[in-house]
Amino acid sequence: MKKARRNFIKQTSLVATAFTFPQGYYLANGFSNKNSKPEILQKLSELNDKHIEHLLEMQINDPNSPWHGGLSNAYDIPNAHSTYGLIVRLGNSYASPYSDYFQDKRLEKPLEMAAKCLCNVQYEDGTIDLYSTNFHSTPDTAFVVNYLSPIYKVLKEMDQAGLAGFLENMSVFLGNTAKCLAIGGIHTPNHRWVVCSALAWVNSFFPDPKLLSRIDEWLSEGIDQDPDGQYTEQSVSIYSPVCDDMFLTLGKLLNRPDLLEVVRKNLDMTLYYIQPGGEVLTDASNRQDNAKIGYVSNYYYAYRYFALMDKNPTYAAVCALIEQEMPEKITRYISELLEDPIFENELVTASKIPDQYFKRFKHSGVFRIRNGITDLSVIEGNPTFMTMMVGSAVLQSIRIAAAFFGWRGQFTSQEAKTEGNKIILTMSQVHGYFQPYPEGEIPDADMDMDGRPQRKMSEVQKMNYKIEISEKVGQAIVDIQIDGTKNVPVSMELSFRDGGELKGVTTIPGSPNAYFLESGFGKYTHGNHSINFGPGKAEHKWAQIRGMLPKQKGESVYITGYTPFNYILQLN
Repeated sequence: MKKARRNFIKQTSLVATAFTFPQGYYLANGFSNKNSKPEILQKLSELNDKHIEHLLEMQINDPNSPWHGGLSNAYDIPNAHSTYGLIVRLGNSYASPYSDYFQDKRLEKPLEMAAKCLCNVQYEDGTIDLYSTNFHSTPDTAFVVNYLSPIYKVLKEMDQAGLAGFLENMSVFLGNTAKCLAIGGIHTPNHRWVVCSALAWVNSFFPDPKLLSRIDEWLSEGIDQDPDGQYTEQSVSIYSPVCDDMFLTLGKLLNRPDLLEVVRKNLDMTLYYIQPGGEVLTDASNRQDNAKIGYVSNYYYAYRYFALMDKNPTYAAVCALIEQEMPEKITRYISELLEDPIFENELVTASKIPDQYFKRFKHSGVFRIRNGITDLSVIEGNPTFMTMMVGSAVLQSIRIAAAFFGWRGQFTSQEAKTEGNKIILTMSQVHGYFQPYPEGEIPDADMDMDGRPQRKMSEVQKMNYKIEISEKVGQAIVDIQIDGTKNVPVSMELSFRDGGELKGVTTIPGSPNAYFLESGFGKYTHGNHSINFGPGKAEHKWAQIRGMLPKQKGESVYITGYTPFNYILQLN
């Protein structure tokens, strides 16, 4: 028999009528949830519970193994990160009044074993390994501290006798991390804030002025947030939300309202990076999420916190989108929802996520254009200079290149400007051939022909690119002009996301998922949405010209010609 769920003392916390908005409702109505609030903790607990039995079966139960109590990954490699994930899953179900495993004694020993495993594999200096790349790693230890601390706090405050072993082991593990957090180094910009947040958590459990001093040392470098609200790495789907969570923790634990303002600024900017379906633009990222599918779900904790703190209806709309469309992505936040009493409060009535705008984020080199379900991104200094979404239909990249002295022909804008709502991207390249060294300036060695200022260049060739992009009522116009040296082959790649259907195109023999648009208009359809594109132009059949970046993953359609290349692409 399932264990009865235990309600909060205050029934006004997270209890609500069922959240039953239909798929896609948010696009038209902005998640108006007046006089209701989702049972989000109940929904997340039910999703989390589905993993528990399998995890218990997979937990390593070999007393002779140093990983006794831990967990292996899909490659059968036991590691600290899978093990802390086990603790979070089990702990969230144990702690949630809405879980079928609420205060279930069957979870107490596995939790104790997993925490003991972390102690066993922790080095004397307090660090752990990220087995895939970083060893004796302070920043990766800090990530684990941040993810374990909320559930540790929640379970500690539950004061359950059966958790004594778990709490003792966790206390040892977290206490030992202070050794590395107080002196260890980092790799990347976000690591500073991850370490600072971990220091704040550990200090909240084991107060030590040295930990606070180390936070001040990192913060004294200044926060890497530009005037638009974006962080240095521009990693919209991974490290920007990580930074938000870390600054939110710091602001709360250290009573630093100025650090909360850092989070608000990024959340305000991120509203305009949200794409149909809850994806976020990743093509301008400097990290591993570049051009990967990413979602707004990683911002959930911060958006919900400030939706409650500020009574912000737009933030509430983002929460509603995440809760409706991707709740399985936010089960890890159960402990945060339980840890802070603010989450017992009711959200304000959601308004609407912005879906009509033309925005330029100059410091990130990104233009964002939204017209209902039509979403355009124009990216400066990037071979993918434009993307487009119409609902679920995704043109994930437009790139163009001329066969002009190898890599020099790949278009990557050097300058960008606007004329009204028209975006103009330009690039110019000059190259030629090298003459002999002047007499008396011949080097002894290194006959590299390129980049030798002593050599005079002759037969100089030029290539000028100008791309004008405009949008009106869901239609995009891309006016491309390439001139200079004549008769240079040009190829433009339209890369559509896998999973859709293409019509009106011609298969390229020997090239899987590659097509020409020879004439007329093509059509890409995914689900109930489509993108029409054209007109066709195939003056030659050399799709992957020399110097062009390799074909992208997905369905690539090529439009080809010669310079002077004057072509207007229509998308709707």
